[in-house]
Amino acid sequence: MSYPSHVPLAVVLAFAACPVWAICAGNQEPVFACSLGGKQVELCLTPAENRVTYRFGPDRAPEIELTRDFDQITVQPWNGIGRTIWDRVSLPNGGFSYTLYWAYDKIDQVVSGGIEVARGESIVASLICEDAGEGGALFELDTLNFAMQDAGYCRFDTADALRMGPCE
Repeated sequence: MSYPSHVPLAVVLAFAACPVWAICAGNQEPVFACSLGGKQVELCLTPAENRVTYRFGPDRAPEIELTRDFDQITVQPWNGIGRTIWDRVSLPNGGFSYTLYWAYDKIDQVVSGGIEVARGESIVASLICEDAGEGGALFELDTLNFAMQDAGYCRFDTADALRMGPCE
């Protein structure tokens, strides 16, 4: 789906902020949710505890549920360069990692998102959100980025992932 050039990105993302599947607890905020075929993926932020919870699986019955503290995840905010605005967050799980991402192409005005599953350095699965840009997906990784900054995380250079400060 494309959006008129006069529509600010915040409006596009707010339009896309109606997740199909949001089972975050009362003290959590959903920051990523989308449908992937018959399954859903969700990331919930617990700002008071500096942690996130990842869920993947059929509607209301996750097959995988992981809770990770901020120091256990890798958040790579957009570097401010190029035609595409994007954010990524990776969560480790033994020898695997789950990377959630979203992107907005400023020229084609298309929103996309998905998940990559890696075993070590090799990507073993790549799933695309089916409901990106259709009002069913939620891509608010900026909320996680700001929560981590509030908790003392920063980056020295725009190409860096967030890390515990100081970053002066």
